[in-house]
Amino acid sequence: MDHTLKGFMAIVAAFTLVFLLGTVPGQTAPADVGLVTKLAGEVTYGTEEAQPKPGRVQAFMKVRQGDLFKLPQGALLQVLFFASGRQETWKGPVTIKAGAGECRAAGKGKPQAEPEVKMLPAKVTKRMSGSALPVPESSLRYSGAIRTMAPACPPKAKPRASLNKQAQAELKEAEKIYQDLGKQAAPDDITPELYFLGVLADYQQCPQMEKVIDTMLRKQPGNAALKKMQGMIRSPSAPPE
Repeated sequence: MDHTLKGFMAIVAAFTLVFLLGTVPGQTAPADVGLVTKLAGEVTYGTEEAQPKPGRVQAFMKVRQGDLFKLPQGALLQVLFFASGRQETWKGPVTIKAGAGECRAAGKGKPQAEPEVKMLPAKVTKRMSGSALPVPESSLRYSGAIRTMAPACPPKAKPRASLNKQAQAELKEAEKIYQDLGKQAAPDDITPELYFLGVLADYQQCPQMEKVIDTMLRKQPGNAALKKMQGMIRSPSAPPE
């Protein structure tokens, strides 16, 4: 291979690596610190540096440190922070800024506004941070070419791999935690299901995932994102909406 071809291949490899990593030298996407677990109204988000133009918040969207959320009158936003286990429910009108483990009121909204706060076990919320939840395309945030969440179920024609004893034990423990969380949750709070759904997704337990999503829809029958999620699990080979 001559030097010209070697140089060309090196350039191609470099650009491929940049594309796969979704970044370039000197640019690092902010870390995901939380998850939107409940949403009502036209809530928007942006950042002071990377995204000055607001975008619309979607259910199950991951939250990054530095995000600015604007809630108009009548809007509601619930954010679960992975590291701290803190779950905040904010009501508009208010503008809030996400930190590493909590949000703070900012801007001209309600300077003294305070959220409703509930603490979940950090073991649970940290587990949720890495789960491959099958969320709709509209709920995903991108870091270049890398999606933060992705569909987890293989086509139904593909046989499901058997689980080893360690995986079976983890699923059994996760189900117990899910049941305990459900006893303490509000009737329309789907956070316990989101936790258990993530564990099931990691092991591609799609039949059980369908049942959990059905439970979520009974709690929040008007949640369009849940209906899309239900369709993705039932037809995993179809492209997300």
